[in-house]
Amino acid sequence: MSKVIDFLKSNIKVIIVFILILCFVIFFFSKNSLKKKTTYTVIDGTIEQSDETNLYVLKNETLVDYDSTQPVTAIVDQGKRTSKGEAIATYKSDNYDDNQSQIENIDKQIQTLVKDLPPTYSADISNIDNEILNYSTQIQNETSYTKMQEYKAKLDELAYRKITVIANSTPDSSAIRDLVNQREELVNISKQSSNNIWSPVSGLVTYKIDRLENTYEYNNIPNYDTQEFENIISKYDGTINSEFGIKIVDNYNIYFLVKTKRGDNDQYIKQGTNYTIRISDLENKNIRATLIKNIQNEEYNYSLFEIDNEIDDIIDYRKLSCEIVWNTFSGMAIPINAIYTSEEKGYSYVLMVYGADYVEVPIKILQSSDSIAIVDNLTQEELDNIGYTRGFILELYDELVIQ
Repeated sequence: MSKVIDFLKSNIKVIIVFILILCFVIFFFSKNSLKKKTTYTVIDGTIEQSDETNLYVLKNETLVDYDSTQPVTAIVDQGKRTSKGEAIATYKSDNYDDNQSQIENIDKQIQTLVKDLPPTYSADISNIDNEILNYSTQIQNETSYTKMQEYKAKLDELAYRKITVIANSTPDSSAIRDLVNQREELVNISKQSSNNIWSPVSGLVTYKIDRLENTYEYNNIPNYDTQEFENIISKYDGTINSEFGIKIVDNYNIYFLVKTKRGDNDQYIKQGTNYTIRISDLENKNIRATLIKNIQNEEYNYSLFEIDNEIDDIIDYRKLSCEIVWNTFSGMAIPINAIYTSEEKGYSYVLMVYGADYVEVPIKILQSSDSIAIVDNLTQEELDNIGYTRGFILELYDELVIQ
């Protein structure tokens, strides 16, 4: 024994160096072993529980009677609002053409006079100029003829509004103000013509009809059963033609009908709840809608939503592709392949990077998709039940080892 002690004393420096080298080797290999594994940083994320499907647009629409044998021209542009009793269109006549010719001539004179006026930098003019620039940019990138016409009408409206603002800043006796007054008088005469077609209700004007206007009784839709909803869907899934007509669509009363497979999302479908509907055909536009009715048959849910926001951009649609977001889960988001499951231990866990090593941290899965899971830590009672006593918990920005 004394010889061993003497040996250790005489070689103490060598032994210390050896131990340090051994520790370094262990650290180096454990560090490199960890580096070889892929890691992931825990982030705050969400998972949506949703259905991709079609929505069927059920509108409160009124056909306007007119003489289809006579040529008609619009007074209120496509997609614009009208009030009950307002002139929305007119039968073309010599008087109408003469009136429009005078307005066009006045517009040319106004444009000439405006060019000679000094620059105006009022806030109103600046705002109008910004709107004109915005619509001018959009029309350059637009390929839809209907949209181009809408932008052109808006640009014309903005240009006239700008001229009116400029005219109102000139003296009462100025030529430009006199021309603006003449123009307004001609427009008013045009609106009072006996050749006009008047709106029977308030709403949005459209000159497109498809002969599906009488598919349902709008006021009775909330009382429909699954078969009546299926009849609507069948008609809307068919070939839909578009032809000229005059129609007013109530932009504050509209329903969305959605048909989805019964299954995973049934527990989230609750009447009286607001949901987000993401419309794929409208560049993923989000619309908030209230579920007022949900009825089922053996295979499907038929969900009827009421919309209380404006629907200007969907007045001519019957069917749109969409995604219904039934529920959203938020929390710590991790990849599915960062979760390990042990049948022997009876729980799921992650491997959290801890210095040069990693440790097991039990977790529970709140919700998962094909690739991501929202997870949380176990409660103390749950940890006690599985016998976990190490005290580690998962937090945002922790690093995990991925399988």
